[in-house]
Amino acid sequence: MPRESTAKRKTPALRGLGQLTLVEHSLCPLDPRASLRPHLTHRCRYRYVDPTEGPSTAQVVVSSPRGLAARDEFYLWGLLGITFAQQDPSADLYVTPHYCLRQLGIIEGESKGGESYRLFREALRRLAAVHYENDRFYDPVSREHREVGFGFLSYSLPANPDSNRAWRIVWDPLFFEICRASGSGLGFDLVSYRELDPASRRLLLILQKVFWRRRESPRFDLRHLGTNVLGYSESLDARTLRMKLKRSARTLADAVSRSANTTVV
Repeated sequence: MPRESTAKRKTPALRGLGQLTLVEHSLCPLDPRASLRPHLTHRCRYRYVDPTEGPSTAQVVVSSPRGLAARDEFYLWGLLGITFAQQDPSADLYVTPHYCLRQLGIIEGESKGGESYRLFREALRRLAAVHYENDRFYDPVSREHREVGFGFLSYSLPANPDSNRAWRIVWDPLFFEICRASGSGLGFDLVSYRELDPASRRLLLILQKVFWRRRESPRFDLRHLGTNVLGYSESLDARTLRMKLKRSARTLADAVSRSANTTVV
């Protein structure tokens, strides 16, 4: 019988869940000095082909009074994965932080993970403050591009960080409806995703979406991919941006190679 590689994974086989439109663009700048600041307003755009209008561009505004970090996307996609892995997914999720962090592969066994709890709580606060706007969002329910505005989630947490009581996470009704709709979610290996840096994580998801629908990748505009999709600064010159994109592509290719060599032998 085939045996598993001795390179053991620390996380359970949970899949992350990205929303197909949201992975088309960055949710905040990659640089935490630009994103982790009060009253963040992040503007970007992405291109798509409308069956009736042809090539079109969507304009996105992501705002948050608490700022936002690119690493917060790990918690967003991981919590969506936990939610929709339930037998009867609900917008109202009651979980302990210990359960979430074990599912996300951040802690093991009975570890208390004090610092991990703190980082998780801070990420929730930032995600709960986000307001997302898109003037050409593809609504999988109505099957048309629509102008939308929604948040991601709300929360109710014990004030005492040492409490063993459950945390309550409530998804925004519109966002939950969109994520629940057939064909709206992009499932991916959360273990491999977690091992990457934020830029390579975003590159992984956009490429996974592309190759989910086609066998060959389209040509990406260097500036568009680097700034609107991955979130690098628009002030970077073309040479520097090209070097950063090559580094992310190389990191992703190395991770895929390692994964292929350590799954089954």
